[in-house]
Amino acid sequence: MYISCKLKAGIAHERMNVKIIKTETSEQVEALIREGKISEMPSIQDGWRFNFDKELRKLKYATGYILVTEETPDVIEGCMIFQLIDNKEPYLAMVEIAPHNKKDIRRHERVAGCLIAYAYKQSIIQGKGDFKAMLQLDVLEENKEDEIRLMKLYSNKYNAQRWGDTTMVIMDEHGESLIGKYLS
Repeated sequence: MYISCKLKAGIAHERMNVKIIKTETSEQVEALIREGKISEMPSIQDGWRFNFDKELRKLKYATGYILVTEETPDVIEGCMIFQLIDNKEPYLAMVEIAPHNKKDIRRHERVAGCLIAYAYKQSIIQGKGDFKAMLQLDVLEENKEDEIRLMKLYSNKYNAQRWGDTTMVIMDEHGESLIGKYLS
């Protein structure tokens, strides 16, 4: 695992090498999670579900991250926005895998897990007070059945626990196990 830090406005932002799986061959490939510039953040016009570029401009105390492979560093495999609500509460504002990593055409696996584990790691680094090492996220879908299905997936696959109607949290040993599985 390779981590390099740079200081930006007093907050450590990391670049982290991770491994994802190439679906076609089942081989591990080297990938990198790094801070994404607004100009390179994906949008609906690029076939993504969310406008990461526009959302990143709107959100306070937010940083966009992208996951790319060493093989194709110009192709975004997944993206997320990590936010500190009130500059203290870690929040996974958005996360999405690339359109080419969804369903039957999936090129790579483990992308979402790497991004969610990285967001949890950022909650350890950037969270303050009682919010340190406590990553919150909301599951908001137009269709209630999709919302329930997605919450079940986050719970089973990423150790998120329901905390209210649509809010989920990842904390303590659950977050540490994500780091061990996806970032080590």
